Amino acid sequence: MTLRSYFNPSSIAVVGASNDPGKAGYQIYRNLLDLGFEGPVWAVNPKLPELFDRPCYPTLRDIPGPVELMVISVPAFGAPEIFEQAEARGDVRAAVVIASGFSETKIPERVALERDMLRIAKRAGIRVMGPNCVGVMNTGNHLDTTFAAGIRQSRGGMSVISQSGALGASIMMFATHQPAPMGFAKWAHVGNQSDVDVLEVMRFYRDDPDTRVIAMYMEGINNAKDFLKVAREVTRDKPVIALKVGRSEAGSGAAASHTGSLVGSDAVYDAAFRQAGIIRVDTVEELLDTAKAISMQPLPTGNRIAVLTEAGGPGIIAMDELGLAKDIVMARFEERTIAALKEALPPMAIVDHTPGYVDMSAAADEEHHARALSIVLEDPNVDGIVHISVPPTFLRPDELARRTVDVLDGARKPVTICYMAGKWITNARRLLEDARIPTFDMPERAARTMRNMVRRAQHMQRSKLGTQEKQDASRHSPSLSAASDVLLRERRDADENLTEPEARKILSDYGIAFERAVAAADADRAAHAFSETQEPTAMKIISRDILHKSDVGGVRVNLRTEAEVRDAYRDMLANVARANPDARIDGVLVSPMAKPGIEMIVGASRDAQFGPVVMVGFGGVLVELLRDVAFRIAPFYEDEARAMIDELQLRSVLDGVRGGPKGDVDALAKLIIRVGRVMTERSDIAEIDLNPVRVYAGGVVPLDARIVLAGKETA
Repeated sequence: MTLRSYFNPSSIAVVGASNDPGKAGYQIYRNLLDLGFEGPVWAVNPKLPELFDRPCYPTLRDIPGPVELMVISVPAFGAPEIFEQAEARGDVRAAVVIASGFSETKIPERVALERDMLRIAKRAGIRVMGPNCVGVMNTGNHLDTTFAAGIRQSRGGMSVISQSGALGASIMMFATHQPAPMGFAKWAHVGNQSDVDVLEVMRFYRDDPDTRVIAMYMEGINNAKDFLKVAREVTRDKPVIALKVGRSEAGSGAAASHTGSLVGSDAVYDAAFRQAGIIRVDTVEELLDTAKAISMQPLPTGNRIAVLTEAGGPGIIAMDELGLAKDIVMARFEERTIAALKEALPPMAIVDHTPGYVDMSAAADEEHHARALSIVLEDPNVDGIVHISVPPTFLRPDELARRTVDVLDGARKPVTICYMAGKWITNARRLLEDARIPTFDMPERAARTMRNMVRRAQHMQRSKLGTQEKQDASRHSPSLSAASDVLLRERRDADENLTEPEARKILSDYGIAFERAVAAADADRAAHAFSETQEPTAMKIISRDILHKSDVGGVRVNLRTEAEVRDAYRDMLANVARANPDARIDGVLVSPMAKPGIEMIVGASRDAQFGPVVMVGFGGVLVELLRDVAFRIAPFYEDEARAMIDELQLRSVLDGVRGGPKGDVDALAKLIIRVGRVMTERSDIAEIDLNPVRVYAGGVVPLDARIVLAGKETA
């Protein structure tokens, strides 16, 4: 069964309907009647003969007409009996369980209660939303199973999924109580997700013709891998905007205790959202602002944005917001655009002193605003405009709005508008939003929304490019050799980690290339390895019991003579013996010193929720200090690997800084992909660490390799 019985039921029974305004059953029944739900609404309460001048029935069995959806608003321990009554009827298809006190409490008796309720529901063929939830809304048929009062049902293109009933309802109150009420299509609170979950609602919204954009409030995900898969499917067709809480350690703890959901590393969630094309936002305002703009406006075809303002301060705020976004570049106007603006605007206007910025000045009237907006809109170097005005008393906001509507009629570029002045501009904002032009209270909100629209457009472009990359990758993908497979199994059975030479062998099977290195079991062989090259040499201890060699004095560099090699060998063994006397030593790894290059790190680990996570960052051994890293969930392809690199704060270093060497981004992207492939294919590997990785103008070379095997239960 699809979720049609939730959003488009032919009839509804409210079990636990009440005449007490302090009870949920009162408000639920009241909402359905007041909104004018298009179908029979039955009240069930054995203590009331009638409710709101309508008959009230003692049990579900006594209702004389059909019941497709039942809303259960009785104490938790009464829920199984209600499902037994529904089973006896045979016509109930869906249930919203309002009551709390089930598995979210972690009390064994309450967990068992939820399990018993679900067993009866499954036997009867009844889907369950909740428990511990408030259900659904649909503006198309005036449906509202919630006990929230005061939500206006205004139709629009946004549909909402929430893991909090209270916050979800507050989002809708906030949305519908604006100068121009923001409409919505559907709304769902999934509660404990005992049966119907976030993923199923997402799929329903994807296929729902009334839904143009999906907004989500999230606290955690129990089935993260499935979520990533479904989100990728959904975002190909419709934008998904998510407010995911639990960023801090304190916030994560609160989220877990509230919903019982698993809350993973925030960095991994951030990576998963980027990869799936979900637009992550930080506040309720940003959630609604972005949903409003995307449902009203065309997406930008690029990331070149202009700011057109009538006041300097608000304009600078918008410029700051855009300037801090790595996805945005400020538009560079054509010369004819600059000339036209200077001719059209008052002489004190500031035009293009900063790329993409026009301060029309406080002397600009309605005609100046309209003409300047039209000129900037026509520039082919502009993909979107943030338009700001603080109308003075001599500038008529309504006339300004009407002229703006005329200019933007049929426009194919997005424009986000901020009119500042409270009630003075309320009607003007209403005029704009009635014409499907989004407005905002503050300039940073208009700018942030434009940034999110750019992100949506960029995801759509990457999605189109990614299909061919996946086909190409499937044709050429090296895999583990039989010998390496045996090696991994032997080490795992012995509960031992790999040495560095063994890790290099495993990774080289996947096309990860290392510079020449020789394993030497004693000082003589180490000296002989040096003599074959006579180059400055690096030497590292080989031990499966030591993961961080430099911490125990197990690394020496820039050795230039055989004598230095022999001395270094003896010193290293002595250092290791002092630091870790029980460590087994297999010798040393001898290799020529690598030439200088850009120092980075590529690594991977296995997240408890999302599985294999790959990381790239700047800094090598200083990565923890710099914290300039990006993550993705494996497997992925070149588009995502390049996106990871582009997210790094020091990305420009790879393009050459002040005449410095450039880095081979293609080779770095291939290395990232190959590390992800290893983690995807080998569940017996828990971690991979290539640190440092030297990036050169023509290739990349990992200088150290570490693999940590998973426990037997992980494989």
